[in-house]
Amino acid sequence: MITSMQKPSVISTETPLIPPPLPIIKGWPLLGALPALLKDPFGFLTRAREKQGDIYTLNLGFIKLVILNHPRHAQQVLRDNAQNYYKGGAIWQAVRGLTGNGLILSEGDFWLRQRRLMQPQFHRQRLAALTSLMVEAIDQALKTWEPITQQAKPFDLLPAFNQLTMCVVAKTLFGTALTAAELTEVSEIMPFAINYVMVDAATKALPAWLPIPGKRRYQQVLARFDEIIYRIIADGRRSAGKENHLLAMLLDAVDEETGVGMDDRQLRDEVATLFLAGYETTAAALAWAFHYLTSHPETMQKLQAEVDSVLDGRQPTFADLPNLAYARMVFQEVLRLRPVSFWTPRTAMHDDTIDGYPIPAGTHVASFTYMYHHHPAIWSEPTHFDPGRFTPERSAGRHPFAWIPFSAGQRLCIGRDFSLMEGQLALAMVVQRYQLAPVAGHTPKLRLGATLRPVGGVQVKVVQRT
Repeated sequence: MITSMQKPSVISTETPLIPPPLPIIKGWPLLGALPALLKDPFGFLTRAREKQGDIYTLNLGFIKLVILNHPRHAQQVLRDNAQNYYKGGAIWQAVRGLTGNGLILSEGDFWLRQRRLMQPQFHRQRLAALTSLMVEAIDQALKTWEPITQQAKPFDLLPAFNQLTMCVVAKTLFGTALTAAELTEVSEIMPFAINYVMVDAATKALPAWLPIPGKRRYQQVLARFDEIIYRIIADGRRSAGKENHLLAMLLDAVDEETGVGMDDRQLRDEVATLFLAGYETTAAALAWAFHYLTSHPETMQKLQAEVDSVLDGRQPTFADLPNLAYARMVFQEVLRLRPVSFWTPRTAMHDDTIDGYPIPAGTHVASFTYMYHHHPAIWSEPTHFDPGRFTPERSAGRHPFAWIPFSAGQRLCIGRDFSLMEGQLALAMVVQRYQLAPVAGHTPKLRLGATLRPVGGVQVKVVQRT
């Protein structure tokens, strides 16, 4: 009975909105989907996206990851709500062992200060000043290919480009401050250090006293690298203003707000970061580039025609880069198909929602650059090699996070323009000097590692162009 003082209760006819559970790929007990992922990493991820959709949970036994496949996810994690996602976990701890608190891993106010200090050194006018050093280093490396042209055996481009990019990084970072003997030594020890990072990440949970193969050598390599870098820093401080390489520029850099520069430890960490970012990644990208170019002779011919027309037999300069537009598009397409930094793991600090699915604090998310670059809703025939995708006409209207080989948002790689310039120049100088042809029966495969390297290298035959 309802009196005049009572109100009838209101019964809602709406169903409460309950967030749907994320689809999950479970796999085997204890191991989860790890065996299937390791067997065919990107085939597995492609099939999983087709079946589960753009976002799902992947159980790998030792960890569960929320896999992100669409560029809109990258926009949320890397830009719109980037402050909620930090670089945590064993992989980033292992990277920190090599780079220290460099730009890749620093956070907050310290990161912002370092970014302000370093950003001017990568502006257009600074890169123009480094072009001659870069061209000199590429030319020096390519001269070592000449004996190969007299041989009829296959030539593996991956170690050759490792040597080339090592020369470029050393020359542009240190100028003549790195002696020839030290360059040879660094060329020998740094590949081991970079490759050991994944071993370090995989063994982080093991007791510290347990003997890990390669661990002692890794520590010795880092100690020797530090010894060389600190010696160059000390020499640089004594001869300030007399050199025109990146380290000299960083030695002179002063924060406009505080008037303070970097101390020796900060310089060391940023140098190690630039080494890590600029050496192996560009080498792998260039090797993949010539896998595609030798497999598509019509593209190779178009690139050669552009280089011959623009350069007419001389070495390239900074002023030539706008006219080598097709070389840049080739490099961009290679970085789409084979983004060397193929994923960006993050951990959520606070609760979030992606595509309507709850992402609780502490969730590990895997922002997969490779999958963004191959999403069929963004890219037609996503596995096809087509540099023409990057003409202004075909790029218009494309999702801004559909192509992010250098990450995106405020953590966009500071060396993006440096790397694109290096790739553009190296492609031009190789095809200007040499004719490359594929080796029958050899097709490099993808390997899931610290970077997206071609398994077995890229085997070609090399002859000099007339």
